[in-house]
Amino acid sequence: MSNEPTGTAATPYTWYVIWLLFAINMLNYVDRMILAVLIEDIRQEIPMTDTQIGILTGLAFAAFYSIAGVLIGRLSDLFSRKKILMAGISVWSLATAVTGFAGNFVHLLLARLFVGAGEAGNTPASYSLLADFCNFQIRPIAYAIFSSGGSIGLMVGLALGGYLADTHGWRTAFFAAGFMGVPFILLVFFTLRDPERGIQDGVETAMEGTKFLPAVRFLFAKRSFLPIVFASVCNAFVLFGVAQWVPAFLIRQFGLSASEVGLYFGLAMGGGTAIGAIGGGLVTNRLVERNVYWLLFVPMIAAIAVFPFYLVVLYGSSVPLVIVAVFAVNIVGSIGFGPLTASMQSIVPAGMRGTATAFFGLATSLLGVGLAPFAIGLMSDWLGGGAQDAASLQMALTVAICVGLGAALFLHLAKSTFKPDQVQSVET
Repeated sequence: MSNEPTGTAATPYTWYVIWLLFAINMLNYVDRMILAVLIEDIRQEIPMTDTQIGILTGLAFAAFYSIAGVLIGRLSDLFSRKKILMAGISVWSLATAVTGFAGNFVHLLLARLFVGAGEAGNTPASYSLLADFCNFQIRPIAYAIFSSGGSIGLMVGLALGGYLADTHGWRTAFFAAGFMGVPFILLVFFTLRDPERGIQDGVETAMEGTKFLPAVRFLFAKRSFLPIVFASVCNAFVLFGVAQWVPAFLIRQFGLSASEVGLYFGLAMGGGTAIGAIGGGLVTNRLVERNVYWLLFVPMIAAIAVFPFYLVVLYGSSVPLVIVAVFAVNIVGSIGFGPLTASMQSIVPAGMRGTATAFFGLATSLLGVGLAPFAIGLMSDWLGGGAQDAASLQMALTVAICVGLGAALFLHLAKSTFKPDQVQSVET
């Protein structure tokens, strides 16, 4: 069995790598999302405002994730992606476990900073590896499978975290989540290989030597690059930013326990996101054979179609109705994951993919994943006068979901230059 991509068809080892990176991304999201379901229990022991909760669940994580991501993204273009991945798993797993020893807000904050710094190594290295293991035709489904690992991680993190919090306490939940990283470090060390860069596109490996600033100028010269990035920001703001607050909202609105929220919300969100991401990737694979613009059209349609389901999540009158709506939100909202990522990768030369992914992640994480929980928490405190009730949080979340409609607008703007920006090969 070959452990290198062929440049045309996917080998069995190619699919092994796709599913290994899927599993690592799953672990990534377990450690990222577990705090969301534990935060109300933690707040009973360590008092916090909604603004402070927003900093922990969003801004603190995203700040280090984004800043470290730019550096690590560039390193992914120059050095071993395998070693970068191993180092990242080690750092974020240790930081997650250490969170269980926190005694105050500052301890929690520092731990989250290091979780963010460690997880910053996952996406640039993984995206770059997938681009070199997968040809153009299977990239949408490869990226969709990778993204769905995050969905399963959400489900596992919320369900496991809620169960352990109710049975053994929130500290044990962090210890368990951190320990899960050990087998993945071993799998990467013993089984993962780095393919030749650019082999799937006929791109010369000399592109690896592109200087940082010229690479940045090249990316910004692609007129469709920034609209695609900002579309992803809007998508992340709603899908992941709002998701950090929905468990707390359900606990406040319906009086559910952490284990109930972890199970119901985790299954609905994780299952829905996996179905949407993989389904969207499969559908886009077929459509893109006819017209490359479907890489933009699919996430554009999804951004508009998901909005009414969000309203049901926030204003539904019963737990079953809300959970069904959460499931629908994550199916529809996740359809664009694979196409969005594939569209960005398709306009970037092989030697710049780590750098491009880092900027993609910088904007998406800082402005989407990071800013959203903080802004929602700040707005909730302002609207509720610090009462930390369901009504003020509901109003803040209603404002936040409107941001998602911006994704459709940005993708429409990207359409005019997307096809000319496509990269199939680079002349030397």
